[in-house]
Amino acid sequence: MNDKKIVAYGEIMMRLSSPSGAIESSTSFDACYGGTEANVLACLSRFGRRTEYLTALPDNGLGRATLDHLHSFGVGTGNVVVNGDTLGLYFTESGNGSRGANVVYYRKGSEFAKLDERSFDLDKAFDGATLFHISGISFALSESSRRLAFALLDAARARGVKISFDFNYRAKLWSVDAAREQFLKAVEYADIVLASEIDLAIFLRTDAIGFLKKYPARYLAVRNRKPIDDVAHSVNVTLYENDGGFVKKHASPEIKFNVVERVGGGDAFDGALLHKLLDGADVKSAVEFALAAFVLKHSVKGDTFTLGADEVEKFIPKLGAL
Repeated sequence: MNDKKIVAYGEIMMRLSSPSGAIESSTSFDACYGGTEANVLACLSRFGRRTEYLTALPDNGLGRATLDHLHSFGVGTGNVVVNGDTLGLYFTESGNGSRGANVVYYRKGSEFAKLDERSFDLDKAFDGATLFHISGISFALSESSRRLAFALLDAARARGVKISFDFNYRAKLWSVDAAREQFLKAVEYADIVLASEIDLAIFLRTDAIGFLKKYPARYLAVRNRKPIDDVAHSVNVTLYENDGGFVKKHASPEIKFNVVERVGGGDAFDGALLHKLLDGADVKSAVEFALAAFVLKHSVKGDTFTLGADEVEKFIPKLGAL
């Protein structure tokens, strides 16, 4: 077990997937648990990292089942708030190449949305932490969870803990303008930023080069994907390292891959990239490992990446043949 602890803050929910067809015509759903920060931590735990999750769960069977899911991946839950009776839910249908996946959220009033600045012992939460990870979703769910998100960012920075931030914008949760106001503040904290070209353009009104000149992040990972047809997508990634004004970068070729599962690829990418960067990997090695995890996750059903680091490493040479 690596002693570099990663802490993350975010909501985990029950996912109910329509096995075929549209949500409104489905009579049964397949259940699993997931949420972007939980998925990132589960990925890092599978790679041998020590992790700690800051979230809230109901004090009932659903909450206990969710804890069991987290424990099965080795995610630390010593700071999870257990209270109340409401777990967030989301319903999904897979869509196709011409019609994107549909998501219906049922998460208002969840125990996570009730969290506030008094919910965690910050000294306990960040004890031994080397990195704090957060995504834009955690700023969208309630005013109190947003205030807590910034309190956690302040606490991490005050303790010298590195910060990673993924925009992870969800249009069904809030508007572009509302998100931009918060993201402009959040990105100022980040040592590692995970984004797409669209994120940079819409929320920061800049591009990668402009970002590196203006913002303090050491690393900027820009991942762009596009659907090709019903069963195939493509992706390319550029990772920039700003080393005191000297910028190193590695740009991957465009890689085509098959899609069995649409959910969780970005989380596997984040977890894999953070894993490599924490070990001081060069930009090329970090991109290759993260891309391999991203592509592999699309072959793994469910929200959470279940493969280990050895399997990801073995897959890297196959990326060029895709």
